[in-house]
Amino acid sequence: VTTSLPYFIFNPLSMFVLLKGATKEQSFKIGQEIAEAVTATNPKPVKLKFEKVYLPCVLQTKKRYVGYMYETLEQKDPIFDAKGIETVRRDSCPAVSKILERSLKLLFETRDISLIKQYVQRQCMKLLEGKASIQDFIFAKEYRGSFSYKPGACVPALELTRKMLTYDRRSEPRVGERVPYVIIYGTPGVPLIQLVRRPVEVLQDPTLRLNATYYMTKQILPPLARIFSLIGIDVFSWYHELPRVSLPSSTCCSEHISWL
Repeated sequence: VTTSLPYFIFNPLSMFVLLKGATKEQSFKIGQEIAEAVTATNPKPVKLKFEKVYLPCVLQTKKRYVGYMYETLEQKDPIFDAKGIETVRRDSCPAVSKILERSLKLLFETRDISLIKQYVQRQCMKLLEGKASIQDFIFAKEYRGSFSYKPGACVPALELTRKMLTYDRRSEPRVGERVPYVIIYGTPGVPLIQLVRRPVEVLQDPTLRLNATYYMTKQILPPLARIFSLIGIDVFSWYHELPRVSLPSSTCCSEHISWL
């Protein structure tokens, strides 16, 4: 394989070198040569450390990247390594991380966009049809104490705490405790904060249903779009291709027939 000239990409605290067309073996060899050459031109104890090879890799933005990592030439199986993206962040629900990670692994291993599309649409249909596990759609945000929020703050953890305190004054979470919640369907025009419910409420009340539209358009698809738009793929078009879904008549939601 003939490689092109190295292309240097600078990232805070690290530097990436793009070796277009290089194999894993060539990448380790060239990487070590670069490290030795740079170290030799600097006074001791300055040393450039060659850390690892990503094959393949996606650089989304500064401090946000993901790839299959090899730390030694002898390593046979790659390690899925991500920094700064939703697979390692805690500010969303587990479904976001799981779907994004699986989609990236399909991309790295197959390079087949049709397989990724089928997978994403299959997960969306499970949510629309009420077949998805509620555990994958639970958010958990830290409660900072009732006096730590500004008046009128629309914070899910605070909203749920207020509701719980109307029934039991002893039910206030500890400061720093993570409060779990989900988003349900509601009547048109209702603010999002009023669609926040505790998971146990949804499990106990058959008229409450996870807001599939919100989860897909605001949580699941945006992280996918940030990755796949880099290669010209519109993941939101996959969402618009989904068939009509009839919701149960007993379900309290903003629309009984969703065109998705």
